[in-house]
Amino acid sequence: MQNQDFDIESLSQNLVGISNENQQLIKDVQNILRNEIVDEDGLIKLCQQGFTNQTSRLRGIVWRLLLGYFPLNRKYWTQVIIKNKDNYNNIKIENIKKAPPQNKNDHPLSRNTDSDWNNHFQDQQLWSKIQKDVIRTRVKELGKEDYREMLNRILFLCCKLNKMDYVQGMNEFAALILYMCMSDPNEKLQNESDAFYCFMILMTNLKNNFQLQKEKVRAFQDLLKKVDWKLHDHLVNQKMDFSILYVKWFMILFAQDFHIDDSLRIWDCLFCQKNNREEFLYCLAISFLIQLREELIVGDFGQILLILQNLEKQDINLSEVIQRAHLLQKEQKKC
Repeated sequence: MQNQDFDIESLSQNLVGISNENQQLIKDVQNILRNEIVDEDGLIKLCQQGFTNQTSRLRGIVWRLLLGYFPLNRKYWTQVIIKNKDNYNNIKIENIKKAPPQNKNDHPLSRNTDSDWNNHFQDQQLWSKIQKDVIRTRVKELGKEDYREMLNRILFLCCKLNKMDYVQGMNEFAALILYMCMSDPNEKLQNESDAFYCFMILMTNLKNNFQLQKEKVRAFQDLLKKVDWKLHDHLVNQKMDFSILYVKWFMILFAQDFHIDDSLRIWDCLFCQKNNREEFLYCLAISFLIQLREELIVGDFGQILLILQNLEKQDINLSEVIQRAHLLQKEQKKC
């Protein structure tokens, strides 16, 4: 398997029906990927608006690069995939086991920490806990049984290897990454092992993401007041709890409230924010509120909550939201 098996040249094939602007983006990204050493800054500059359905073919390689799964030196990409496929297979063998044999020193009722039976039952509890979320996660896109099994394994093994408990929200993260991998037009990139390692990298970066941090809720609220005090004051007067938005938007990173293509595009933008991800996330959240301002500013508490908890049903121009978020980010840096 050689580097050309990534078939970078095919990225610019079959462009019928794709706008001239998006064709140019595909070709510009392709030119960067042709280099032996990828220009990460140049790549980020091109991709910071995110990928639409017309340019989503770029996502697989770009995410692997921006997450740090692929090195910038292209000649190692094949080696990374082959090595991690083998590693992942070994991890599955070592950590997903059938019930152990019963013997006089170990039995199903044992509660010793070194008991294979005790560890087996703990694994079964963890698997079952994860499975309850997996069966209702992105059912439309990942409802096939083999995809559910992949998602369950990825989450289970991540928890096992990191000695961490499973918490809701991890399933949404893993689902987006698995979908990104398995929907890639390049068959060489359609593999569970890449999804697992990309998810492991993401969880390392976001290990504190599943805790409510009141100071960040306050920072978000203060920024909204600075950008649009009338909207802020109306939400406050209607007793809007900003921690609700924090949980759904900041903890879950918009992974749950949108059609999967829109969530993926938002993540494109977030991954391009190598050192300013949290700052951009604030600006993105405020940009969504501004996009919905006309409905929010006249709504009561119940109407506001209904709008914000059903974003997928709202008339939102995601391109406008992203562009406004970048502008807000630039304005805040000037202050």
